[in-house]
Amino acid sequence: MRPFVYLSVLLLSTLGALAHHGTGEEWPAQQFETGTWTPPYLMVGKLGEVNPGNIFINVRNALEDGGTAPTIYDNDGEMIWQGVQRKTMDFKMQKLFGKDVITYWDGETGVLGYGYGSVHVLDASYKEIYTVTLQDNFVTPDGKKRDTYVDVHEHLITPKGTMIVSAINITQVDTSMRPEGHPGTWIIDCLFYEVDIKTNEILFSWAATENQDILPLGASKFPMWGSGFSQESPWDCYHMNSIQYANHGYVVSIRYYWYALYLHHDGTKRWILSGGNRDEGDIPNDAHFAWQHDIRVYNETDDSMVLTAFNNDVLNEGPPSESTGVAINVDLKNMTGVTFRQANSHFSDPSFARTQGSFQLLDYNTTGHMLMSYGSTCKWKEYNGDGKVVMTGQFGYVGHAQAYRTFKFPWHAIPHYPPTGVAKRISEYTTDVLVYMSWNGCTEHDNWNIYSVPTAHSTIEDGTLLHNHAKKGFETHADLRDPNTKHLIVEALQGTKSLGVSRVVEIPPISQDTETPDDEWKA
Repeated sequence: MRPFVYLSVLLLSTLGALAHHGTGEEWPAQQFETGTWTPPYLMVGKLGEVNPGNIFINVRNALEDGGTAPTIYDNDGEMIWQGVQRKTMDFKMQKLFGKDVITYWDGETGVLGYGYGSVHVLDASYKEIYTVTLQDNFVTPDGKKRDTYVDVHEHLITPKGTMIVSAINITQVDTSMRPEGHPGTWIIDCLFYEVDIKTNEILFSWAATENQDILPLGASKFPMWGSGFSQESPWDCYHMNSIQYANHGYVVSIRYYWYALYLHHDGTKRWILSGGNRDEGDIPNDAHFAWQHDIRVYNETDDSMVLTAFNNDVLNEGPPSESTGVAINVDLKNMTGVTFRQANSHFSDPSFARTQGSFQLLDYNTTGHMLMSYGSTCKWKEYNGDGKVVMTGQFGYVGHAQAYRTFKFPWHAIPHYPPTGVAKRISEYTTDVLVYMSWNGCTEHDNWNIYSVPTAHSTIEDGTLLHNHAKKGFETHADLRDPNTKHLIVEALQGTKSLGVSRVVEIPPISQDTETPDDEWKA
């Protein structure tokens, strides 16, 4: 098992200079001739060899008119795919029935930091093959019913082909055991469900309020601050934000208790590991994490496991602590020995995430690379196995953009829809043409062919090859000198293998004006 090392971040002065605090400027967005996608520019800095893969980001609040869609970038910051322009969260690649799929949540956000929505499952051609929804007897803060109640915080496919989803319910409990408590306190009860992906049938459910022997309300570290007196303003006492399927059940992150809670498959407690006092919980440990997100399990056996968490650690009284990544080696045989290492940034480039965030082991057993994203702060960093930053990314001004989690995955896809081509005259008076080509989501093509075809109803078999061009970024353009045709077809290839063919592209006609701009100048 590869040991973790302390991580230190080298100063990236460019990123530090981009801390932005309300000048009214917007982070620049990309625009394309072949479609209406508007992803924010991903500023990438490379300081060493990076892990292969593509970056998955669901950018939020980046732009007024765009930038909220799930987006995939390559390691150079070039967009690969952008999906629907809706409020999306937790965009990632997962395995379903042995195949790679991408999943994301979309729906209504802003419900006290939670939400109500659905989970979309897309295959490697970007066809939506399943939509996961949730119905149960929920009470909402505003009393209104929703079509589906899946919360933003978690949706995770299990090895069984089921999905774990989180949810909330507004209910009343007695909090008199707390100094600021009172009978009949309205709270946010946190629940998770295991559902059948094909049918949305509920297979298992667990609610925090039904397990107060495990999570006593007096132990919540989040103050009530005057909340809890009405259904519209409940106390958020638990804040469950990740549920990981494990060998013997579920590992749950309870943010406002600083707990990693391991439950048996029947929902009873297996053990608690606390990020606070080393003697709190069932496993004494030297780790520290607080207000954490994204607790995950790696390399679990009957004797040991690796537990990771994104340690927000910024809600304590006094100056905020830097947000870090925490990795804990847990001895499951003796339930006593715990070692840890912590991902720390350099003092000159500290990163703080008051909310959200993720810590992903990219290749734990080989390179040891790790990706840490900062949630409410629009940055992420990749570390190598020696603890050095090898890549940094930023996708907005700090305070103006965020992403719940950011990941890197080895995603490969060929879309079920065709490539897109657009032709424009370099000038309305010339015969020269610029051809723009893209294929939203394709990861496999590396060059393009451009064919002339005789009619708007032609196929590629009727075409004459005019030009071959290497793929350059998301959208490639080629300059055709006097192509002597009115119609084109573009073809995406991997080497010489055809992967997809566009519909017929119309070339705009040459202007019929008798007086060109040059003639007007001479006059």
